[in-house]
Amino acid sequence: MIEISGFTFGTAELVFLLCFGLTLLIQLFYQLLTAINTLRKRKKKNQDHFPSISIIIPSRNYEDHLKELIPTLLSQDYPDFEVVVVDDCSADGTEWYLSELKLQSNKLKTSRIIQETDFPNALVITIGVRAATKEWMIFLNPLCRVSGKDWLKSFSVGMNPNTEAVFGFIKHANTEGSMQKFFKYETFDSYMLYGSARLLGLPMPISDLNIAYRREHFLNLRGFAAVLDARFSENELFINKISNRINSTFLMDQGSAIDYLGETDWDDELNYKQKQLLLKRKFTIGQRLFLWINTYSRAIFDISMLVLVVLSPLRWWISGIWFFKILMELIWGVIGMKRLGERKLFPGLIALRSTVLIFNIVLSINYLITRRKRKW
Repeated sequence: MIEISGFTFGTAELVFLLCFGLTLLIQLFYQLLTAINTLRKRKKKNQDHFPSISIIIPSRNYEDHLKELIPTLLSQDYPDFEVVVVDDCSADGTEWYLSELKLQSNKLKTSRIIQETDFPNALVITIGVRAATKEWMIFLNPLCRVSGKDWLKSFSVGMNPNTEAVFGFIKHANTEGSMQKFFKYETFDSYMLYGSARLLGLPMPISDLNIAYRREHFLNLRGFAAVLDARFSENELFINKISNRINSTFLMDQGSAIDYLGETDWDDELNYKQKQLLLKRKFTIGQRLFLWINTYSRAIFDISMLVLVVLSPLRWWISGIWFFKILMELIWGVIGMKRLGERKLFPGLIALRSTVLIFNIVLSINYLITRRKRKW
């Protein structure tokens, strides 16, 4: 037994109390970052000037989805933009549909790839960038849906003179599949966390969709030349390379968000998680440390709480502190949901945060067993 200031503790109890207190402070620091990122007000934009924008859409055999997406994009209430569709070896009627639509709108540009390559994703994006003529580029795919004719105007709010990279939110409200809620939880949680990391100079991409950067950067840095050792995620790694605390923006409004209609079954979730884990391995040491500390401190905090509830006579104080921390998470989560237009994320999101470490460990082991080297 150990006596401190008149209180007597067992050795195990004291160790877990120290772990509980330390990880509580760490988690409160992460919550402070989240609160600052969530509550920050959007700067008013000069409505007399809008940067020129190219919307780049790679597509392969998505004719039906293009018929839904492209008309909405072409009808955007924005003064200077173009839509660039890169037809990546499609075998459906994509080529004919785009050819007819080009006759109706001078804002639509198209390019076509007729042969497979070793780097299909990098090539199709590069061709889209080469075809684009505007200052900024936003990246979507045929499964994306924008919120209305003012989506582009809302997104452009983040494109200030000192900004080089803009990140927009992706909703999964209209996706189908058994893992739909899991996708919603994880996308929202990651967006809030990665946005708060920007305050420390560590902005991180979640996806290659609804992101934007200046065309000149792509050309000046020779495109994906520095990131072609990755199996995929070339565009995420590129924007990660050029973004920092000062020159990047995470948009916190539902007008700039998009809906995604992709499948969300178990295999899709495994592929998504595996891609995320591989992407994180390409992050900087600082970025990985930020994510690692958050995940492990949360796990240690929860485990310490459970042990102390059993071992410590201070169990009611411990439980109260734990519920207070959860309450703070709920408050910032609800505010973030309202700003981004999400709904019905709690209490499932709390459960996800508590189990994500186990899920990531299982996927990492699975990857180590099944991985294959990329063929050049």
